[in-house]
Amino acid sequence: MQNDIQAAVGFARAKPEKAAELGALLVSFAERSRAEEGCLGSWINQDADDADLFVFYEMWATKKDLARHLAQPYMKEFLARRMEYLEKDLEVRGLHPAGPAPAPAEPADPAEMNQRYLDAYAARDIDAIMSVYAPGASAVWEPGKAVSGAEHREAVAEFLKREPKLSAEVSGSYVVGDTAALVVDWSIEVPGAPEMTGTGRGLDVLRRNAAGEWRYIITNPFGSL
Repeated sequence: MQNDIQAAVGFARAKPEKAAELGALLVSFAERSRAEEGCLGSWINQDADDADLFVFYEMWATKKDLARHLAQPYMKEFLARRMEYLEKDLEVRGLHPAGPAPAPAEPADPAEMNQRYLDAYAARDIDAIMSVYAPGASAVWEPGKAVSGAEHREAVAEFLKREPKLSAEVSGSYVVGDTAALVVDWSIEVPGAPEMTGTGRGLDVLRRNAAGEWRYIITNPFGSL
């Protein structure tokens, strides 16, 4: 049975005065991509003899994953404005893997899930956000009120419309077997909603599943259960 893996290699020749800016953008895009659902890898390289030429390579699990990636706001904005950075248009070649794709890397340290969570929020990717949670996980959206399942997804989708800017740093990590508790110092800025803007210390609980993947089972920015 033929798999649905989508792979591509591309070449981006920058305008000389835009090379540094384009390189930084492409690296940031690869970092965002790796946090998205279905991304099996995303790499950016710079030609060893030509500092204006960038080569990118990426793999996606399915056509649907690739289409969702290309529909991300940051990708749509870049593609619409790409000729501001490029000396000539992108050259992209689709590839078919000759062998099985490697499994996406999973964090060995549960604290690393915090960055995956932040990257998904920055990308406004609802699927990537929900993928860091275990089935049936709960999220506390106001003191004393937790949501899960479809209600949780709807709450996240509605909140993302406000364009929140979230930062968070793990200040404590406690692991016992397949369960972990993270103490997280966070800050959030919600444009036009000062009542939602602020800082705090939260408590998140994760569990390692049978595949060895850490996934949130509780996220509570208010720091109590």
